[in-house]
Amino acid sequence: MSVSRVLNGQSGVSEKTRQRILEAIQRLGYVPNQAPRYRSSPKLIGLLIPDITTTYMGEMLRGVSSAAERLNYGLMLYTQGIANHEQRTNHYLALLNNTVVDGVLMIVPRDYEVIVNELKSHDLRYVIVDHHNGTANEPSITATNRKGMRDAMRHLLALGHRRIGFITGRMDIACSHDRFDGYREGLAEVRLPFLPELIREGDFSQPTGFAQGQSLLQMPDPPTAIIASNDVMAYGVMDAAKAAGLVLGQDISIIGFDDIFMSSQVYPALTSVRQPLADMGEAAVEMLVTLLQGRTVLNLRQELPTELIIRASTGPAPT
Repeated sequence: MSVSRVLNGQSGVSEKTRQRILEAIQRLGYVPNQAPRYRSSPKLIGLLIPDITTTYMGEMLRGVSSAAERLNYGLMLYTQGIANHEQRTNHYLALLNNTVVDGVLMIVPRDYEVIVNELKSHDLRYVIVDHHNGTANEPSITATNRKGMRDAMRHLLALGHRRIGFITGRMDIACSHDRFDGYREGLAEVRLPFLPELIREGDFSQPTGFAQGQSLLQMPDPPTAIIASNDVMAYGVMDAAKAAGLVLGQDISIIGFDDIFMSSQVYPALTSVRQPLADMGEAAVEMLVTLLQGRTVLNLRQELPTELIIRASTGPAPT
């Protein structure tokens, strides 16, 4: 009982005994389970995201926050970060051993399989957003990524473009593979060959969009159009095209994916495949709460519709 009294800050233990117990705790690296003292607290959803600074994440969190408030759940935010994400993931997993959350939302998570295995070992319900494992039995909310990219390809092909460059997203998440598949399906629809020379790997960042856009534009036979797997990389491609003296929408056409707010504000305004980001965040919370309540979700893998928003960054292929 003395150990319990010390851990809970209660009296009735001599100072000598208290010090001996605290030294033992420090030596053994013991982390007390805080969950019991929070049992009367509001219900909590743990939210795991790679980064909080992007507009993409801000729009997603707007939907998450709205649904959580409506359903009377609090949110506990944890960011994995971009640098040293493995170390931060390990820290997050350690926190799960001391968890007070009822369930977990993961938005485009890094180290996905490691985290999911740990969640399952704790019997914690979870929902993944903008990623999936390719099966129908894992709870996930995504957009129609393949269809969205096919729509982008059809738009460019209708404008006469035949050499279309493509910059992927992070290849450790399914949405990047789905968008890449949509690009290839768009080529196949008009029986154009898939050319690996027109593909560059990206990471969703603007500097990478600039570097990979520059790489494509410096080819001996450069593409007349480039699709980036998100808007932020597309901004980098736009900068690379401007630096090369090209007129956007005339000499080169550029398309992004997400349709975040800035895409209507840049010059020229960016053609983009719109993801319903806030709706995705809201749907993820609703699915998680349904699971936490022990109710059945008929469709665990849900795809929300995308929409191609055509703006001035695309135009007819140059002749």
